[in-house]
Amino acid sequence: MADRQEFLTKAIAIIHRSESTFKNKKLLKTGLNIGQLRYLWTLYKEDGISQESMAKRFMVDKASVTRQIKRLEELGMIRREMDAKDRRIQRIFVTDMGYQMRDLIEEVTKEWSARLTAGFSEKEKDDLMHLIGRLSDNAIVAMEGGENE
Repeated sequence: MADRQEFLTKAIAIIHRSESTFKNKKLLKTGLNIGQLRYLWTLYKEDGISQESMAKRFMVDKASVTRQIKRLEELGMIRREMDAKDRRIQRIFVTDMGYQMRDLIEEVTKEWSARLTAGFSEKEKDDLMHLIGRLSDNAIVAMEGGENE
């Protein structure tokens, strides 16, 4: 049993570190790093989302979001605006320069996924997505201190 847990933990860590290395190398000339990709990708789909909503979505503290957003702002990829109705809320918007990165981000992400699933059938890819989703759901439940069903 412990061997299975050790294998899973090691495999997840290897995948995570390898993804960081791969994507950071591909993004080197842009000034972006892997940490900012999910923020930009989220904004591509929900431009104008609040910093607080991002913190909840990514399950990170507000300071982490602020650091990533500040870096993206320094790179000219996003801009922040006060919410018109509630001045306590900062809304984040992608700039033209940020949108210019979309194709590259999509290409790098697709290439990484293709490398990870090389040799997998479509059914195996679907099964993997299903199982990873279940792992993620279980992790959330565990983090919240609940029990699995």
